[in-house]
Amino acid sequence: MLNLSFEKEKKRQIILENFNNPTCEVSLIKLQEISSNLKISFNTLSSLNTSCGDIIHLLIQKKNNLITLARFASEQQACWLTVASANIFCYWMENKNIKLVNTEINQVEKMLQGQTYQLNNFLQMEAFQDLSSLPHRVECVDLVLRGIKKALEN
Repeated sequence: MLNLSFEKEKKRQIILENFNNPTCEVSLIKLQEISSNLKISFNTLSSLNTSCGDIIHLLIQKKNNLITLARFASEQQACWLTVASANIFCYWMENKNIKLVNTEINQVEKMLQGQTYQLNNFLQMEAFQDLSSLPHRVECVDLVLRGIKKALEN
């Protein structure tokens, strides 16, 4: 079930805005500084697709079952889809309950696999719904999802 059907141009605008103006992206040096100050390690993830060289560094702070801070660094080593999805996720999940974030991640994964999904609280991710027909591009968003899930497990 789809909650919202963005027109193609609106999807493009959402993705490009989050790539061109990523409010949650910091330099790797700044991410290391935040990590050191908060005593929270960050995860570095690489694409599983051998033809892709995307690398992303992700830091998530959790407190009382809430995500209180989410930042990432890509150091220009990630494509526009990876940067845009990382920014959308990091911005959206701050001050959200971890259980809600995990629920929405599961729905995004279904969407990317072309399955029936329902994004109740995270409609902006529907900008990526057409990726299900482009399996080589799904990895761009999956890279971010793997990083978030790994950070939430720790």
